[in-house]
Amino acid sequence: METPFYQVDVFSDKLFGGNPLAVFMKGENFKEEQLQQVAREMNLSETTFISPPSNPNASFDVRIFTPTKEIPFAGHPTLGTAFVIKYSGLIPSTKNHLILNFKSGLIAVHFQDNGLILMKTPTGKILQTISNTKEVAASLGLKEIDIEPTLPIQTVTTGFPALLVPIKTLDAIKDILLDLSLLGPLLKQGKAEMIYPFTRQTLDQNNSIHARGFAPFIGIPEDPGTGSVASALGYYLYEKRPKEKNIIIEQGYEMKRPSNIFVEIDSAQGKDTEIRVGGRVRLVFKASLYLE
Repeated sequence: METPFYQVDVFSDKLFGGNPLAVFMKGENFKEEQLQQVAREMNLSETTFISPPSNPNASFDVRIFTPTKEIPFAGHPTLGTAFVIKYSGLIPSTKNHLILNFKSGLIAVHFQDNGLILMKTPTGKILQTISNTKEVAASLGLKEIDIEPTLPIQTVTTGFPALLVPIKTLDAIKDILLDLSLLGPLLKQGKAEMIYPFTRQTLDQNNSIHARGFAPFIGIPEDPGTGSVASALGYYLYEKRPKEKNIIIEQGYEMKRPSNIFVEIDSAQGKDTEIRVGGRVRLVFKASLYLE
């Protein structure tokens, strides 16, 4: 059986930038064990499978797999899958929004005229605060003095929990070398899948934050662009400095796959904080998988 799929680069408008994603059509035709096998074969940070909606309020169901496991939600798979749905004609070219159903629930996605694709993420939550800065620094191959003391080290989630680590300088971010023997127990303690060090020093003066994302225990040694964690970082920064409502995060530069991730926060008295994350998506290729 021939099954079409697309590969796209998310958080970039340039070829071979951003975070690559494989998107498979006709997900309902795959046997359950084949989903993980295909994701392992693609060997990208995530692979998605589109199926008809099981929820009456959704446009499509989407499942997300890393090379080693299924995950309930992630940002760049959401945006890249939405792009493919529109590009491939599964929705009319004039339609500027859709709702995708993930294991974590429904996510609304909007297409803007300027080429940005934005998704509304779940409400942010602070899950854990880690006080042992020396241990956290050592897990990154850094010194305790490299940790920014004015911000806490916290696990934050908007659907995908990550341990956010404020770093003083861009030079320190570049010098990160993971110590997996320390990082494994630390992530377990923090109830996080990813460690996400960030600094306010940037390579591009138009950007707000420089970040790196590491999730080696779920098959992602380093991630070029992490939308769900970008939204968590936006929530984290807004909670501490409410005037910080719009940021641009640069990520993936050390991997030579630069990503620019846009985060917008809306809040009004008496209403939940709304977080939107997005970027641009570039088509790389279309191909076919031959299933037995």
